Amino acid sequence: MRRLAFALCLVAFAAAPPAVRAQHAYGQGPFDPAVPTPRSVLGYEVGQRFTPHHMLSRYIARLAATSRRVHVDTVAVTFEGRESFWVALSSEANIQRLAQIKADAARVSDPRGAGAAELQAAVNRLPAVVWLGYTVHGGEASGTEASIALLYQLAAGQDAETQMILDSLVVLVDPVQNPDGHERHVQDVTRARGAFGVSPVPGGLQHQGNWPGPRTSHYYFDLNRDWFLLSHPETRGRVAGFHEWWPVVAVDLHEMGSNSTYYFAPPMAPVNKNVPENTRRWWDVFAAGIGAGFDRHGWSFFRREGYDEFYPGYGISWPLLAGAVGMTFEQASSGAGAVRRADGTVLTLHDAAWHHYTAAWATLTTTAQRARERVRDYLAFRQSAITDHLAGPLRAVVIERDEQGRADSLAVRLLQNSIEVQRLRGSADVAAATEFGESAARPSRFPAGAYVVDLAQPQGRLAKAILEPDAELDSSFIREELESRRTGQGNRFYDITAWTLPLAYRVRAWASRTAPAGGERVRLEELTTGAPRPAAPAPGRYGYAFRPGSEAALRLLALLLADSVRVWYAPRSFAQGGARFPYGAFVVRVAMNGSTVHDRVRRRQAESGADVVPLASAMADEGTDLGSNSVFPLRAPRVALVGGAPIAGNPYGFAWFAFEQRLSYAVTPIPAQGIAGLNLAEFDVIVVPSVGAGPFDGALGDPGRQRLAQWVRDGGTLVTLDAATSWVTQERVGLVRLRARRDTIRADSSAGAALPASVPGAIVRALGDTLSPLLAGVRTEIPVLVNADRIFAPPRDLRAGEAVVRYAPQARLRLSGYLWPEVPARMAESVYLWMERVGRGKVIAFAGDPNFRDHFRGLLPLFANAVLIGPSM
Repeated sequence: MRRLAFALCLVAFAAAPPAVRAQHAYGQGPFDPAVPTPRSVLGYEVGQRFTPHHMLSRYIARLAATSRRVHVDTVAVTFEGRESFWVALSSEANIQRLAQIKADAARVSDPRGAGAAELQAAVNRLPAVVWLGYTVHGGEASGTEASIALLYQLAAGQDAETQMILDSLVVLVDPVQNPDGHERHVQDVTRARGAFGVSPVPGGLQHQGNWPGPRTSHYYFDLNRDWFLLSHPETRGRVAGFHEWWPVVAVDLHEMGSNSTYYFAPPMAPVNKNVPENTRRWWDVFAAGIGAGFDRHGWSFFRREGYDEFYPGYGISWPLLAGAVGMTFEQASSGAGAVRRADGTVLTLHDAAWHHYTAAWATLTTTAQRARERVRDYLAFRQSAITDHLAGPLRAVVIERDEQGRADSLAVRLLQNSIEVQRLRGSADVAAATEFGESAARPSRFPAGAYVVDLAQPQGRLAKAILEPDAELDSSFIREELESRRTGQGNRFYDITAWTLPLAYRVRAWASRTAPAGGERVRLEELTTGAPRPAAPAPGRYGYAFRPGSEAALRLLALLLADSVRVWYAPRSFAQGGARFPYGAFVVRVAMNGSTVHDRVRRRQAESGADVVPLASAMADEGTDLGSNSVFPLRAPRVALVGGAPIAGNPYGFAWFAFEQRLSYAVTPIPAQGIAGLNLAEFDVIVVPSVGAGPFDGALGDPGRQRLAQWVRDGGTLVTLDAATSWVTQERVGLVRLRARRDTIRADSSAGAALPASVPGAIVRALGDTLSPLLAGVRTEIPVLVNADRIFAPPRDLRAGEAVVRYAPQARLRLSGYLWPEVPARMAESVYLWMERVGRGKVIAFAGDPNFRDHFRGLLPLFANAVLIGPSM
């Protein structure tokens, strides 16, 4: 029956008109008739429709069942339960020796301890491994269709060029890097598709999709920024796959605006200084091959503009810094499958997929023709990553462990990136080290247990890129940007300019010119599955206490509150039975929680991993007794998270992820445009993610704005993040005395126009008011991200406890990244975190987004305290 059905599909294809038959494949035959064509399984030609995930999975399974050139791995399962596949394609002989290929790849990726003959033998045996990643942004879906055509060509093609590629390479096809976002796109387009296909009119409903669009993951994260952060299972699986295969070429295939053409590397400036010159040479080699392929069709393309290579978390930056030739490809989008462009032409899905196919094929042929050279250069990259850092000005980064476990979490992140980490067995001295946030090197002693990342390792360039205190920007680039700014032109900062993980995790760290001696290598299992967990607490006669600030403690607090366990907040330090607790500790009283409290505390303690201490009495050995009137109860807040248009998906998703994946606390999504009609009394806290003041005001309307303001006055706690704080500080909203600074920067600009002052993602120092419960578990100095031009000035009648966190004075403000020259003086000592009482309620306003990309893990306590403690203050 299967053979008959397949035969009927082939007959139908043979009878199709030439225009349709040409879409059968973008490559060349003849083809193995035993391998099913895309049409025979999908029911349409590649490029005629967008392929849903279940049909893509079906086709991959059919290829694996019929072609001996195909090996399939599931590398991850998404939050929505979809499998993320890697399809390995190579010659039948290579597929039969995959274990040897992976062993050789591992040997070449870490040449330490191997002799020249052993390395040369591995280089000679190793096919060049090429990774092709498609559709990391769900709506950029021509990539997935191009991958289907490529899968068929490599699995079934019998021509000489295909065989050369299969003999010389292992091709890893990641057909859809973002299955959840891609499925949103496919379903949106399918539901909007009419009987006559797709209307090419730009701006038509078919091209719009539903909020927040398909670009992002389940939690609305941009997975193209998640590579070294590893927040999502798709990214963790992908990076683990790189550790297994160690590709020497990596291509990330995207889409851009419909009126553009096609982009491929080399990128524009700035390029991260950790990318060596030889890698840049390879960009030109591949560009020549791809350009020749496009020239054969007369297609337009461009290079060196629009896309930089500075931020190390892009989809090809991680492979690039690990030794692969990483390249971004950008194809003009066909929208819902056909869109009319400004020049009057109609770009179709078929065209877009064909361009991606052609670029990928040129990449494969170029790599196959120079496979030995590419593998040798990859080995040289990994060797030089060791030797170049032996005498470099930055040899090691030392990270002090902390009681809250942030350094441990950072060490786990580094190990998951295959970056080697050591732990000092005893204290160690170095002659010169510079603490992060300071400028002078001095002799330093590091305590036992501190983590050391010696950059003289095969992953040394990646380690340096994500750990170095300040990523270097060319002075010539800065000069050009300042001139462009002066003359009213746009800047070339594509993403943030500061990301260093020690500051983001808020740990104490040093940049050292030498590697401290006396370290032992740390294994990932030691810090995850093998790490000792705090013991279950013995029954507490009076109650239980746990310290604030750690992610484990925050999860425990959230879990207890959600489990209807009554928890108290102790604003002053105390000690009992040898255990010391800083200000802001949490206390569970037995008498107020019933007989099941012991089991509930033990269960939630095991779930969270927090350290819980039993309390025998309300009497403190030192400090404030626990029955003090200063110790106040926390009520379990009912939390709403505002979403829907006009709020962007990213900031909504960042907060959503923080609640569910970091705090394990359930929230209710509510629509911005429907607030006027909601019963807001259902909620104690409403969180508004970043949104422009004007659009949000328009979405609320007068009724929604008035209803929200009255809800605050009646006792609600409103938490605003980033741009949403611009909305709440408007005088017409009538809730807070904090105001956005309105004056503009005027200097030697063209015609005296105001200079743009939006900070391109820098890390600055902020100083906290440690008397505020919102800073429980947080020390005074706090690194925060500034990624906008918003500055909030406190009122003259500033009251105690309102300016919870302020930016540091000008001389100590900048920690990492780029600030326009006039910005430090304007920003210094302005407000980052504001708390103001309004009637019976309060507003807690952040000038930035503490949940940004799940990157700044050191800021999670500020957000959690605002939501979980703030309503009870």
